[in-house]
Amino acid sequence: MNTIGLFTTSRKNALGSFATKIFLVQAFSILVLSLLLTGYFIHRERRAMTESLLSKGELLAKQLADSCRIGVFAESPELLADPLHSAMEEKDVLDARVFTFDGKMIAARSAPRTTSAGKPSQERAKDSTLPSPNPQKPMTLRKAGSIEFWAPIRSAPLFSPEEALIYTDNPEPTGSRIVGFATVTLDTTRLDSTYQSLLWKSVAVCFAFLAAALWFAYRIAHGITRPLNSLKERVTALGKGNVVEMMPVETGDEIGELSGAFNAMAESLRVRDEEKAHLEALLRQAQKMEAIGQLAGGVAHDFNNILCAIIGFGTLLEMGMKKDDPSRRHLEQILSAADRATNLTQGLLTFSRKQILNPHPVNLNTIVQRIEKMLKRLITEDIELRLSLSGQEPNVLVDTGQIDQVLLNLATNARDAMPNGGLLTITTEVADPPADILADTAALPTTRYALLTVTDSGSGMEKETREKIFEPFFTTKDVGKGTGLGLSMVYGIVKQHNGHIIVNSEAGKGTSFLIYLPLTPKENFPPEHSDLPSQPVAGTETLLVVEDNPEVLNLSRTVLETFGYRIIEAVDGEDAVEQFSRHQQEIDLILMDVVMPKMNGRRAYMEIAKIRPDIKVLFMSGYTADIVLEKGITAEDFNFIHKPVTPMELLRRIRKLLDT
Repeated sequence: MNTIGLFTTSRKNALGSFATKIFLVQAFSILVLSLLLTGYFIHRERRAMTESLLSKGELLAKQLADSCRIGVFAESPELLADPLHSAMEEKDVLDARVFTFDGKMIAARSAPRTTSAGKPSQERAKDSTLPSPNPQKPMTLRKAGSIEFWAPIRSAPLFSPEEALIYTDNPEPTGSRIVGFATVTLDTTRLDSTYQSLLWKSVAVCFAFLAAALWFAYRIAHGITRPLNSLKERVTALGKGNVVEMMPVETGDEIGELSGAFNAMAESLRVRDEEKAHLEALLRQAQKMEAIGQLAGGVAHDFNNILCAIIGFGTLLEMGMKKDDPSRRHLEQILSAADRATNLTQGLLTFSRKQILNPHPVNLNTIVQRIEKMLKRLITEDIELRLSLSGQEPNVLVDTGQIDQVLLNLATNARDAMPNGGLLTITTEVADPPADILADTAALPTTRYALLTVTDSGSGMEKETREKIFEPFFTTKDVGKGTGLGLSMVYGIVKQHNGHIIVNSEAGKGTSFLIYLPLTPKENFPPEHSDLPSQPVAGTETLLVVEDNPEVLNLSRTVLETFGYRIIEAVDGEDAVEQFSRHQQEIDLILMDVVMPKMNGRRAYMEIAKIRPDIKVLFMSGYTADIVLEKGITAEDFNFIHKPVTPMELLRRIRKLLDT
């Protein structure tokens, strides 16, 4: 059953192919045309041969009748011998006879051979009788294998004499009557054999022509469908995702246009596949970086609380220690290590773009000029630092500390790439990113950009290194000489400022980092003002400190009490609402953690605000910015400080809130 179905399907496919259809149409047309032409040729030739034989027989019969007039009048066979002999000399003549008007045969002459009917000519002559009625005009009788031609013998010539044509109005002969009949019998055997030979030759020529025509038809069908078959194979391969070659465009007809359209489609798909592969690579890169960012956000909270306690208590210990205390040097090492740990955590948060920024309008030239001295101290003396600043005022809305960090990290990498010295160039200008970069972003078409370029003449990078330089913990330096967070922090800072970063580098030809930052209008700059004098940090007010981490709560109480503040403690949101209800008239400010059990900081504050709407609050948290925003704490609506925070910074923020 399956075999029959497979055969039927194969047969349908074979008959259904375009080449087969073209070939069958041409073959049918050629066959019909060949048969028609062959049939017409055979019919015409047979008719011509027959008419030639009939004309010959009629002419012989008339000649015999005209030459036998005297012999019929005399009824003398001797006088008829010569005319009959002359008639028999002609080819294909079987016999010749002469009859009187009454049907009496006067003389006859037959060929000495057998007729196609099987009788000797003499017997045929004896059997011949006068047709009835007597023919008045020449006539023809067809018989098996022969044709008899009868012509009447007249008493006068068939044509009038010349005098009658001149002196009479009637040129027809007059006084003419039939006195006898002359008959000539022609053999049709040669005609039939010639016809059969012609038939076989015509059929042979027809088949030869048909075979040649079918071969040409096959070549034509194959020539027409060959590009289509090739196109079908390429389309099938393209549908399977294989790489295909371009179709050769051999003609200017519809098939050529179809081949050109396929080439355009294949090229478009190739470009799209390349773009797809590029986007997939970007997606994997983004997912990889997002995974690292989620990891950073997960550990940031615990790290920040631990560092907050280390830095806070270490600072308090340092403040109460004499300058000549032998342990002071050890404490400074502890605080320095804690500070590096803080920078490491902040670097992870910056890379994951979850660090809270403090942006303000600034001229990019100002940032570069302010950090120039620090960069010169960072790089070695055999490296020349050259600045080329734009005169178009590239004003940007950025966190200056973060941009400083970008320049420091890039300068550090440039220094390490030029161990034997070189040139470090920093330029600023107003320029737009490449179109393909903008196409992958949601930036408005009217957005203008400031370009910060950091170029070194160092060793450069291979393609494999360029593709990984922004990955966290990727480094080409030896173990212990780098964390691999420098360029990933640069990447995170730039992206957090809605900017773009491009790296151009080749091995042995140096490296250029192009950083595009959105421009901000000059109108966004605040009016110039002089710096305010330093504020005091101590106080005597009563503060409600809400913190679920015991170490941080202990640190906050110790720091604030050391500087004169009275402290009321709460360990979660519900406890904070209860403590405030008891001491609502005594509390001047609330220092509240954001994420706590039972009730988070914002909900607790909303309950407290129902009791006393004018109460001041300072939120703090070690969680990442996205989690803080999820809890409803925004910089526009609330005062917020991020952990870890130094004791002096905490005191300054509290003092500033109390004094406003």
